[in-house]
Amino acid sequence: MSFLRYFGYTVGAALLSAALGGVFGAVVAVVSPDFIWSTFAPPEAGSVVRYAASMGMIWGLFMGAGVMLASLLISALNHLAGAIRSRKDHPDAR
Repeated sequence: MSFLRYFGYTVGAALLSAALGGVFGAVVAVVSPDFIWSTFAPPEAGSVVRYAASMGMIWGLFMGAGVMLASLLISALNHLAGAIRSRKDHPDAR
């Protein structure tokens, strides 16, 4: 069951980061639309706020999933080290 819990944490973190990235991209587009047009150069003329929000959501999704997976890897390695330490401390260890 812990696998599903950690998987839920990863999905939740990725979705939350996507939402925050979308909001951040939209705010940047409202404040400075020229920055968005010059930096990303979208192929079609359209709403710069929608474009920046979608790009922010994509980057937020990638970064949120990456950070959460890295933290889960550190947690797994910590549990593994604890298991190895407890095995060495056990009197019947070979």
